Parts: sequence; C-alpha cells; structure tokens
Amino acid sequence: MLWTDEMNREFIKRFFPDFLLQYDSYEKNIQRVDAVRYFILYKIGGVFIDMDFECLKNIEPLISDCDSVFGLEPREHCEQFRKNKIICNAFMATKPENDFFKTICSILPSYTWKNEESYIKNILSTAGPFALTDIYNNYERKEEIKLLSSNFIYPLTVNESRRAINDDIDDSIQEKIDDAYAVHYFLGSWH
Repeated sequence: MLWTDEMNREFIKRFFPDFLLQYDSYEKNIQRVDAVRYFILYKIGGVFIDMDFECLKNIEPLISDCDSVFGLEPREHCEQFRKNKIICNAFMATKPENDFFKTICSILPSYTWKNEESYIKNILSTAGPFALTDIYNNYERKEEIKLLSSNFIYPLTVNESRRAINDDIDDSIQEKIDDAYAVHYFLGSWH
C-alpha cells in the first residue's frame, strides 16, 4: 500500500489521537512521514520500505522467525555523524503490536527540534534514524530485535548510491550490489 500524506494524518487522527498535536506540529513533512511509519507498523504490522529501494532478492529469509527487523546503515555514515551505529527507518518489519514499536510510539513525542543542530541532524533526531537508534540503545530487550548488517539492505553509501544511479559502477560497488537483498538509494526529497 502506498500511503499518502492525507491517509497518514487520518490514520494518526483515528488510531492515535493523543499524538495528533505533535504530528501536526512537526516543522517539516518528512518528520510526519518518519513518525507515522512507526505507528502504522505498531498497529497493523508488516513491512515498510521506502520508495527509493530496489529489491534484488526475496527478503523472506531476512524477516522470517522475527518479531521485528531493522537494518544498519553503512559504517561510513556512522563515521560521518560520529555514531556507533545508525538504524535506518527506510526498511522495517514487525508483527502487529510489537513491544519495541509500542516503545517507539510512546517515547517519540519527547524527541523535539533543537535549534542548535543542523537541519539534517534535526530531521534525523526528531523522528528519523537518529531517534530510532537512540530509542533502541535505551531499550532493555534488544534480543527481541533483529538488526541486519548494512550489506543486506543498505550496502551502498549515499555517494556510492549516486554513482550507481548514474551507472558509474565499479567492481567494488557491483560486488556490494551482488551480495545484497536490496539497495537503498537515499533519495530523500527533503534534503
């Protein structure tokens, strides 16, 4: 299902009315888009995949026998932002009413815009991957969550994905693509 902005807001209004004020108060639409995906997955479960993914293999082996699954971004992204890890929210899978997603939904309103940070860091920290990673780091039952190595679904860095889009693929990039189940191209319209 492709969720529109109108569908997203109606979903929050109907099922999570206590979050609607926070949802409407986000300065940028991408924050609403990032936030609503956690609530949708908590309520109905399933797999969420951003539109800028290219699926290469059946993902069933990655998500079977798990309550929730996320993927880690490439090490180079962690180095760029001085993070130990970044759990990306562009691919997520869960069963309905999963406890970790419940925790995300209950804690997310406390992640607010900080004027001293850069635009991109603020977006990532309020409802995006930085917020998700922080919530995971503070979650006690991490053994219930499967974190996929970046080589499975985030094999390319932002720069490598731009090269792949432009058909500038060397052997190193091709090898990463060949070993992956999917490729995320990091084509956000908000940055």
